[in-house]
Amino acid sequence: MIWQLAGVLGVHPGPFTLRELYEMAQSRQKQDWQHTSNLMALLANLLTFNRSHTFKAADFDPFAQSQSSSVIPLDTDDAMALLKKTFVPSRKPSL
Repeated sequence: MIWQLAGVLGVHPGPFTLRELYEMAQSRQKQDWQHTSNLMALLANLLTFNRSHTFKAADFDPFAQSQSSSVIPLDTDDAMALLKKTFVPSRKPSL
């Protein structure tokens, strides 16, 4: 496990304890997810047709959502309806 954590971090494990390596790896993962979630929010905001809802980086960051207690889990039907409303443009019926 020590060598795996050191490999993730790209450091030699010699001067570090297991706990230090674990904390450094956790911090690295959080930083990587902050970067990735910012890019995901940018892309989602650029590619959505529904401009009434803007995405935030915290919407995609698993570390940010685990800290928030206001997130309400959706069932599959509600999640699909939200995705359809966000990404599928509404069409007006032709006469």
